[in-house]
Amino acid sequence: MKEAIRKVVGKLRRERTGAAPAPARPKQHKRRGPSTRSKARAYVTGQTVFDDRPLRFRSLTLIEADYPSLMGSPTIVGAFKIRVAKRAHAHRDAFDLVEKKYTGRGYAVPVGKRLPRLLTFIAYDEGQIVGTVGVGIDSAKGLSADELYREDIDRLRAAGYRVCEFTRLAVDRTAATKRVLAGLFHTAYLYASKVCGYTHAVIEVNPRHVAFYGKELGFNPIGLERLNMRVKAPAVLLCASFQSIAEGLATYAGKHPAPGSKRVLFYYGFPPEEERGVLKRLVELVVGK
Repeated sequence: MKEAIRKVVGKLRRERTGAAPAPARPKQHKRRGPSTRSKARAYVTGQTVFDDRPLRFRSLTLIEADYPSLMGSPTIVGAFKIRVAKRAHAHRDAFDLVEKKYTGRGYAVPVGKRLPRLLTFIAYDEGQIVGTVGVGIDSAKGLSADELYREDIDRLRAAGYRVCEFTRLAVDRTAATKRVLAGLFHTAYLYASKVCGYTHAVIEVNPRHVAFYGKELGFNPIGLERLNMRVKAPAVLLCASFQSIAEGLATYAGKHPAPGSKRVLFYYGFPPEEERGVLKRLVELVVGK
């Protein structure tokens, strides 16, 4: 751009003075170090399940308990990537974000070995983590939520439901538009329901935001408020059937609300064509190892 401007200015001066054009200067190439973009490309793990144009956000963050504050903010035009955390550095990224958000709220950070039956999804903006959610799969050892709510979850099992849990949610505040948050939940739902065949999900949340999860995602309380010693904070157990989530997505995802009506989070889920692509990629990455 600067070279083009220089040529135009030179031409105007020559027209005024009648001077001959100056000989063209040989083009010089600057040597540049690796750019941020190239570094981000080098960081790609090949585990992407959803990919679109990059977002540009400041690094301001919050824990899941503040998700309702996102609903009052406008949607930011942009996109993001969601990847399956399979490599050590991806798990470190997710843990670092969870640790930052939990400690920022005065919560304890659950530590210990990585659970083998926990699959973590991470949202990235050009190599920078902006959100994460884990899906815990039920087994003979149970779920993390069984520590506080074994009887409540056993009632679901006894009714013939296959139960998983959504856990360790943490999202970058600026990047956590409704679309980012909905994309993480939608991906977790597709993996748990369509890939693994589970029928219900449970999640432990701060009591202040039970209403948010009910209104926006169809989660309802099934356990009383208790102190979660893993994070040193109060919790309530919520549950949602994947049938109700599927119905919400089929009704709203990718569509425009009627004038004057409020957008629930389902509106920001993947539309059908994107959902098919995400599901196909999940099957390739998780099932077709």
